[in-house]
Amino acid sequence: MDSRLAKRVGVGVGIAAIVYLGLAIYADWTALRQALARFRWPLLVPVFALSCTNYLVRFRRWQLYLRRAGVSVPALLSLRIFCAGLVMSVTPGKLGELLKAYLVRAQTGTPVARTGPIVIAERVTDLVALFVLLFIGSLVYHTGWMALLVSGTVALVLVAGLASPRVAAWVLHLVERIPGARRYGEKLESAYDTMRFLLRPRLLVEATLLGSLAWFAECSGFALVLRGFDIPLHLGFATFVYAFSTLVGALLLVPGGVGGTEGSMVALLMAHAVTRSLAVAATFVVRVATLWFAVLVGAVVLLLDPNLMARASEMESERL
Repeated sequence: MDSRLAKRVGVGVGIAAIVYLGLAIYADWTALRQALARFRWPLLVPVFALSCTNYLVRFRRWQLYLRRAGVSVPALLSLRIFCAGLVMSVTPGKLGELLKAYLVRAQTGTPVARTGPIVIAERVTDLVALFVLLFIGSLVYHTGWMALLVSGTVALVLVAGLASPRVAAWVLHLVERIPGARRYGEKLESAYDTMRFLLRPRLLVEATLLGSLAWFAECSGFALVLRGFDIPLHLGFATFVYAFSTLVGALLLVPGGVGGTEGSMVALLMAHAVTRSLAVAATFVVRVATLWFAVLVGAVVLLLDPNLMARASEMESERL
């Protein structure tokens, strides 16, 4: 892998190593090894399969956005580009996946200004989808009216705000009135104008539904991991914890959500009578099967496709 690309990914890996070392010490090395020894490792097969389901459903959404943007990319090439972008999952907010827009430009000549907003729209609908799953998890798991109200309200506000140019303009106007925030409001307004064609109500709902299905696949994988450790917590709980923890990591804008996601998972599991060592062990396993598996898939695709690797290196030279 190109040294510049490897360096960018390596930053996320380095942060993760520090976080995981801290969690391992917190859990106690001996207790953590004993907890991992309890896991039914054959269950990793369906967990990885569910992670692949997540990627395939998100690829379906990527294809949908490309079609609506009028960008034509052969399906197999588009799949390779999408998978290559997964290597950038350990960048803040996954915005390093703008790599996909550069790869599309290199292969088809389509300007990044036309495909870059697609990556932003993917992240936006991921956020909305996670709030939807948080609402569903709250409803099923009976976490209380406050969690139910907050998650449901945020999901509805996000959908309404993004789908309605009038509401979005009102929110952006409020941001611009905040002292010191005017310059950010102007940037947000410019970005929204660029993405508006991707945020029309029908497309927004369709993309959000696909995002919800994709992330529910990984929630189900988390539930299987809990079962593998004989932790008696059901799918509703797993959906709530996975959606909440992923949201925390995403909103902190740290590479791959590392630290925020893991810390939230461990804390929520321990709050429901799971021992410290089991909580950390379950978190390690599910993150390997989701985040780090995605990075591995992306790296393998790039390594096996010298052409895409060369184009990715060119993107790094532009210092995106």
